[in-house]
Amino acid sequence: MQKVLLYLHGFRSVGLCYKGKQIASFAPNSLTPNLSYVPDLAIAYVEELIKKYGAQNLCLIGSSLGGYYATYLAEKYAMKAVLVNPVINAYKTLLPAIGQVNVSYNNTSFFWSLNLVESLKKYFVDSITPELYCVLLQSGDQVLDCRIAAQKFKDSKLIIEEGGSHHFDNFINQKDTILFWAKK
Repeated sequence: MQKVLLYLHGFRSVGLCYKGKQIASFAPNSLTPNLSYVPDLAIAYVEELIKKYGAQNLCLIGSSLGGYYATYLAEKYAMKAVLVNPVINAYKTLLPAIGQVNVSYNNTSFFWSLNLVESLKKYFVDSITPELYCVLLQSGDQVLDCRIAAQKFKDSKLIIEEGGSHHFDNFINQKDTILFWAKK
């Protein structure tokens, strides 16, 4: 049985962004929610979806900050996850973003505070279960150093493409990899 793909977008993004739209195109029953910029609310909402659909019926796909969330949730619920250029230490990575943040996809903004950064610490996963993850990285990621994620997930299924960007250029080319991982 094909699992439902649950896409967790990144910081300053929305569910039907570049990757979310592509996932919806090749997996019409996928879920691509808009997550709150408040980490606790984002996690609580995704946990509601996990309870509604059942962890065994879902495969997480997390991009950037969504990859950080997906790692936490995959470990908590023993779920398969595909991580795309994931943030590893979100509370460090997103500290410089404090202030007014614009979301270009929908012309909205929010205020990113030190309290929100601090709230990310509770979702940090120190030790992972390698067999839960398929990790897609591009070495040309201008936002995150892909070597950090490659080191953390070195024992997982790891695909590192040369070049590319944080956006993950030609994401649609990973369709078969994602669908295969979701079946496992």
